[in-house]
Formats: sequence, structure tokens, C-alpha cells
Amino acid sequence: MAQISIVPASTQAGKATISALLSDEKTARIVGIYRDLTKVPSEFITHPKFIASQGDIASSPSLDFSNSDAVFYIPPPVYDGSDVGETARKHAENVKEALTKAPSVKRLVLFSSMGSQYDRDIGILRVNYVSDQILKDSVAEVVIPRPGYFQENWQHAFQTLKLDPPVFYTPISPASHKIPMISIEDIGTICAQKLLEVGQPLLSNPHFFNLYGPRNYSSLDVKTALEEISGKAIEPIVISKDQLASFFAERGPPSVVQEMVDMTTAALPGGIMVETFDDEDGTVRGTTELVETLRKIYQS
Repeated sequence: MAQISIVPASTQAGKATISALLSDEKTARIVGIYRDLTKVPSEFITHPKFIASQGDIASSPSLDFSNSDAVFYIPPPVYDGSDVGETARKHAENVKEALTKAPSVKRLVLFSSMGSQYDRDIGILRVNYVSDQILKDSVAEVVIPRPGYFQENWQHAFQTLKLDPPVFYTPISPASHKIPMISIEDIGTICAQKLLEVGQPLLSNPHFFNLYGPRNYSSLDVKTALEEISGKAIEPIVISKDQLASFFAERGPPSVVQEMVDMTTAALPGGIMVETFDDEDGTVRGTTELVETLRKIYQS
């Protein structure tokens, strides 16, 4: 039986992993660490295995991992205009300091990203490269999943499907180019498994592995899934490389436009990440197909 701390627990991956852990009989207690306790889901608050704790990765003294056997850290993206690498470094060092004060912690599962093995040309994913380097030897066992693109990121398409004719926008070009995608539900299930395997031998330490869906998907696959769900003929509007900056400028703060362009370009043909998209030794694949994930969103 294990006690596990999740920080920040308000993230998509944090919430999905908590849900998976609470349904597993091997879990003794989950400590969800939130900067804002009003963000704790009601279904967690009432669960007898769950404790909500206030803490902030921007402040090491506020992080308490005492009595936990494992910690799940999800480095958040940086959208506030501060330097991506420097902010990631400060957060990771705060987590590392808190880990040193909690000798009970045997395993850290560090949520990373595909492409995080590179120190350049990956845009906002530098958060993960920096975090990986600082925390990869922070405790006795370090497990670092590198997930693909979240399938849930396509939920924005359901807004433009209401147009006449229905369309969806995609920054993945050409339309036939396939990239790894995975559902948040699969991420939660697999990360929960890794947290509960405290003390079990690792293939390597730190243990990095790709975390992808059952197969890789293209913009054309997204179109097929959306058409199956909606029953409509849908036209993809594919954003070319030279249009990415203006595309992201309409959808996010100016401070991160180039970071988003670089991250996207890294996953397109010729990009630095593409060579990691095929199965490698240790790659773990979830089971949820893209159409299943989008159908749940459409029906909710």
C-alpha cells in the first residue's frame, strides 16, 4: 500500500492519474497538492483515500512530500511571458529541494513530453528538457514518460463544426503527416501504474519511455474521426508552416507565439522530433483510439 503525492494536482494529467489511483486497491492515500484549493474536484474531496494539500511549485517550503512513497510531478507550461527555461529551472529545483526533505520518497514519476531529449528547437517543450535534467537523479527511482500530443486538444474542432460548411483548423501539415497522440485517460492509467510500482526494478534509471496512443494519427485521421462522430462532411483547414505564427497569434499571448511555432515545427516533416515517432525500446502505447476520445467530448 502506497501514499502518493501529485503536484500540481490541478493539471489534466494530474487529475486523470488521481482518478486511476483512487480506483486501485493498492493505493493507501493520495495527496493532491493545489495552489488553489477551490480547484479540487468534488469527487476527490469526498473520497476516503484523498487528501487535498495547499502548495505551490514556485515556493519550495510550501511543498510537503513527507510520508509519501512516490511523487508525480507535472511541470506546467509557461505562458506568462517569463523565460521558459529559467522558470522551469526554478520550479524543478523547488521540487528537488522538497524531495530531499522527504526521505520516504523512493520514486519520482516526472511527466515529460516527446522531444524532451533535445535542448534546442522544441519551443515551449524546453520546460520538459530542463525539468528532466534537474530531476533525473533526484531520488532512488526516477521514471520519465514522454507522452505524445493529447487527443483531447482537438476538442476545439467542435466549435467550428457548427459553421456552414463545417471545418476544423489543424497546424499539422501536410494533412497526411502522422504524429503520436494519446488520450488523457490512458496517460492517467499508465502513470498510476508506474507510481504504484515503487521498489520494482527499472530497465534503466532514470527510465525514460515514449508514451503514445495505439497508433499515430494525421490531420486526415482527425477529419475521419470527426465525420464519424458528427455525421457531417468536414473540411480540414491545414495551416502551413509559414502561417503558424499568425495562427498562434490569434490564439495565445504574444510572448509564446514563437515558442508554439517552434514546438509545432519540431513535429512536422524535417523537424527534430520526427525521428522519435516510431516505436523504440520501451515505448508504451495506450489503447484508446482518437475517435473514442473525441466521441466522449462530443457527447458530454
